[in-house]
Amino acid sequence: MNTRRFSAFLSATLAIGFVLAPVASSATKKKVTKKKVAATTTAPAATSAPTTAAPVATAAPVAPAAPKDVVIAIVLPSSKDDKAFSQSGYEGAAAAVKKSGGKLIFQENVAVASAQEAIRNLAAQKPTAVISLGGQFADAIAAVAPSFPDVQFIGVNGAKTGANLSSWSLAEGEVAYLAGILVAGENPGVKKIGRVAGITIAPLKLGTAGFIDGARSVDPKIEFVNTFTGNMDDVAKAKEATLAAANSGAKFIYTGMNNGLVGQEQGADEAGIQLINNTTNKCKDPKSGVIYFGAVNSSTSFATEQIGTLIASGSFKPGSARSNLEFPDAFGVILCTGKPKDGTAKLLADAEKKLIAGEIKIGLEPAPQK
Repeated sequence: MNTRRFSAFLSATLAIGFVLAPVASSATKKKVTKKKVAATTTAPAATSAPTTAAPVATAAPVAPAAPKDVVIAIVLPSSKDDKAFSQSGYEGAAAAVKKSGGKLIFQENVAVASAQEAIRNLAAQKPTAVISLGGQFADAIAAVAPSFPDVQFIGVNGAKTGANLSSWSLAEGEVAYLAGILVAGENPGVKKIGRVAGITIAPLKLGTAGFIDGARSVDPKIEFVNTFTGNMDDVAKAKEATLAAANSGAKFIYTGMNNGLVGQEQGADEAGIQLINNTTNKCKDPKSGVIYFGAVNSSTSFATEQIGTLIASGSFKPGSARSNLEFPDAFGVILCTGKPKDGTAKLLADAEKKLIAGEIKIGLEPAPQK
């Protein structure tokens, strides 16, 4: 996004406030791999753009801190350098504190069973705000927030709100729908596609349904295999599920992992199939780029940077917000080999307009096959 559009979006956001749009979530259990608490004032910037989407106040906002006092805390389900969901969220928050001159503290590799403890430990350090990354933390952050009324709590991909608790959801289903169109449009005659993800939380279920529905909007006869391994970070399980999907005939698989993405790459490489990444663009990765057919941009960094920017400016108000396809610099689909064919491009453009207008709706399960 150019400088003029960036400034216009940010000004509009600070002037308007937040837009209501709740999203469902569910909590599941995951094994703790390792914990780490750290702080930085010079974290790397993320490539993202400001949003005009932000929640309508449901209660009086906490008094804003001066920029020099801003401390953002973030709880990550996997490592901050997982090249996936956690890294994107971490980099967005880091970019926000870098701009404000504040400080970022974090805890990574947090399991659902340990989430309340991790959130409470960070909140006890009296940050300006605590962000939990992932719908699996919705119950934990809601349980801790009332104990720290002077701290703002924001659950990314959560659904619960309160006096000092907000939710911010991403367009997981919408971008996945575009990914399905991309696969089916660029590969006429493809018989089966796949989705391999970790835990069964709402954002990942929306991604599954969107991917399948999008592909079937091009070819209603496309079959699919859908697997949830139960773990976002288990490399062996991710590889096994990817190989199983490939052996059943899936030529293209939509990812849904954190650290487990390594296993998906190993399985895809061994089976000679391609992946569509659900979090970051890995098309040009020197080690794994050839494994990828494409990627979606459902920019977690976009959300966390904007949350941090609003917190730092004192403009954040509790409620619910939703980042969506209205922000093309942050949300969309990518073909690794370049531009899609004209026919595919038209399908994508038409679908994007309908998704933004609400004419296409994504559910938690794929639509019945016609």
